[in-house]
Amino acid sequence: MKTNKSFILITVLLISTVSFACSLFTRTETTPTPDPYIFQEVTTPLKIEPDALPNAQTGVEYEVEILVSDNVTPLNSVFISDGILPAGLELIFVEGENGAKISGTPQEAGTFTFKIFVSCKGTMVSGQTLEKEYQIVVEK
Repeated sequence: MKTNKSFILITVLLISTVSFACSLFTRTETTPTPDPYIFQEVTTPLKIEPDALPNAQTGVEYEVEILVSDNVTPLNSVFISDGILPAGLELIFVEGENGAKISGTPQEAGTFTFKIFVSCKGTMVSGQTLEKEYQIVVEK
């Protein structure tokens, strides 16, 4: 009788050990969790308005809003990347706004061509950018 109990005990221990060992080596497929730190670059193009700037006149106050749309993140900067504004005018960008304005009183007549560069804040990737050429005709 004692032999039967020993045999049963050894058999149970052997089956338990084999089951445990098999569970260590059995792989279960899991769906990988997406990495929260991988960001896709934004490919939506920015839009800037107006298409063209109105004419100005020397000695007369001038103000035009430059509005940016389709930006995914807030604007980071707006500046003149090439060319110059007429003397007396300046480009003003206020952080937190979706654009800038050109304002002042032109002091000289002529045709002035320049480019405005707009950039948006990036979130783990480069932000959206746009460069647009404008022209202001200042009459006497």
